Amino acid sequence: MNKTNHIAFDLGASSGRMILGEYYNKSLNLKEVYRFVNTPVEMNGILYWDFPKLYQEIKNGMKILAKENVQVDSLSVDTWGVDFAYLDKNGDLLLLPRNYRNEEKKKYENEIYKKISRKELFEETGVYPTTINSIVQIYADLQRYPWLKEVAQTILFMPDLFNYFLSKERVTNYSIASTSALLSKNQKWSKKIIETLNFPEKWFNQEIVNISILGEITSSEIQHECYEHTKVISGAAHDTAASILTVQNNAVFLSCGTWSIMGIKISEPIINDKAYELELTNEGTVDGYIKLLKNINGLWILQELQRYWAENGSMYSYEKLITKAQASTFNEMIDVEKAKFVNKCNMYQTIRDDFIERGLTPPEKVGDFVRVVINSLAEKYNEVICKLEELTQQQFEIIHMVGGGIQNELLCEFTAKKTKRSIITGPVEASAFGNVLSQLIALKLIESSEIKSIISNSIELKYFD
Repeated sequence: MNKTNHIAFDLGASSGRMILGEYYNKSLNLKEVYRFVNTPVEMNGILYWDFPKLYQEIKNGMKILAKENVQVDSLSVDTWGVDFAYLDKNGDLLLLPRNYRNEEKKKYENEIYKKISRKELFEETGVYPTTINSIVQIYADLQRYPWLKEVAQTILFMPDLFNYFLSKERVTNYSIASTSALLSKNQKWSKKIIETLNFPEKWFNQEIVNISILGEITSSEIQHECYEHTKVISGAAHDTAASILTVQNNAVFLSCGTWSIMGIKISEPIINDKAYELELTNEGTVDGYIKLLKNINGLWILQELQRYWAENGSMYSYEKLITKAQASTFNEMIDVEKAKFVNKCNMYQTIRDDFIERGLTPPEKVGDFVRVVINSLAEKYNEVICKLEELTQQQFEIIHMVGGGIQNELLCEFTAKKTKRSIITGPVEASAFGNVLSQLIALKLIESSEIKSIISNSIELKYFD
């Protein structure tokens, strides 16, 4: 068979990557073409995503690849969940997309639960109510900008927004929409949520797709012969859904990045009192499963510490931080899910204050802080896997960890020790890998049943006991 080439734009909450996937003979080779930062911008107390800059970075990456004269068969975009933007009747962008950590929206959140209780919302959508749910930002926007009802024509989630400007096709990808608390259990727009919160119905008329070829690139800014017949694909649009394509079906998955996403694949959503009590969420996957999961504040804490030290004149590589943590004997922990650790803050001082408030001696050395974060994450992972076992009445012996966080082998070791389970790690670029796999499925170059063998042919997994 001929080699085919596929671009995965994998955008996380702190960085973005353009990955070229070369598929040949049941093997997939990933090559990083371009990497860029994704830095939110705060203006007038509101935290925004710089969408024009991110779209420009996509064009920059495509210009770089064009110099190699690679004939590209397809491309697809995956991003973090929940965030979105508004388009007007002309298809022009209205407002910059808000960041899910935007604090301003919180003052409207309680109004939502007066109209529909948290429990009702969970029973309707299967999504556990939190501040980051898309419906909170939409509701806040309508209170702040009532003119949106008349001017905005539609809402597109982040990967769908990129796809629109590349192909001019407006669709909603199921895997990304399932993070929003706007879909009912039957994977359709929830009339109950839309009517109860008085959201304009016209915003939710676009088709919900799973894996779909949208057409060829139509963007006038991207003109090169290597992209003349490149197809834009709505595939594994949510980065977690993309990464889970690479995970063994019988394992607990743990996607490690800015957020840690931990859960299991199931055939039907679990929506009952116990799941609500355990604060678990049901979201969609690409291959027809439901991912029952817990969103855990992840390496964001360590990233913010790293930023604090850099701003104060001490630049530490990730490898150096791990080395310092290995030398530390500090074993106290924090609750990584406390709101103060999720919000943008002086993480160094916030951690110190948390220890002092609990009457404990705070960490002092850099390695102590890093060890606190890693130890605390591993403890939280153990707590979540116990909840999953309690709910499903199953025992899980394997945790399959994927994503950039698995390069932190100390985190993998601590997770194995805390959970007393076997750990499989890989691939590092799981979301990009899953992104390309979904393109291959859309183009009918592979079947879902072939994924396991393709992964085996393509990467070497690591094991921790």
